[in-house]
Amino acid sequence: MFHGKEVWSAVPARARVGLFHKVVDAIVDEPVVLILRSVNETRLRERQTKNYYPVNFPPEQVCFQHILQRVDRVARRDTTHALIIADERGDRERHRERFATYQTEGTPGVYMHTTLDTLLDTVHFAPSHRSRMLQAADVVAFIYRRFRTVTESDPRAAEEIRRLWAKIVGQRCYDHGSWP
Repeated sequence: MFHGKEVWSAVPARARVGLFHKVVDAIVDEPVVLILRSVNETRLRERQTKNYYPVNFPPEQVCFQHILQRVDRVARRDTTHALIIADERGDRERHRERFATYQTEGTPGVYMHTTLDTLLDTVHFAPSHRSRMLQAADVVAFIYRRFRTVTESDPRAAEEIRRLWAKIVGQRCYDHGSWP
């Protein structure tokens, strides 16, 4: 949608930007908590090498762990439980196995170490094109990544991404950031 490709090619840029704003407004108008995390792959590898980590976890696994820990913390804070639904991916069994290990042995490390007691069942994977919630999460993740990693060549695009990010990072966003 953002780039105006495929079915969006005939939709003018201004209309696509307007739709992005409507989607973000619809998300942040709901009583949701947004948890956004990223992992800097280069810095992670450097840290693992420098500190002689006994196990070098891939960045997507580290990021997944960090998100699960924060979902657990938010659910605990709100005295509720959470069910994890994620976009389909080829390595979903590995993520389910890690999730089960975290629940029995705890998450690796001492910082935010938890057995994810508030998270129910297993990780459920679904195709995003069949889930409005996953599509909404994709939009938020796209804006987060774009804001953090892309230097827009068009000042209008930079301003719109900044405005979208400002809506997201407001009161609905919990502990966003990048590691390490």
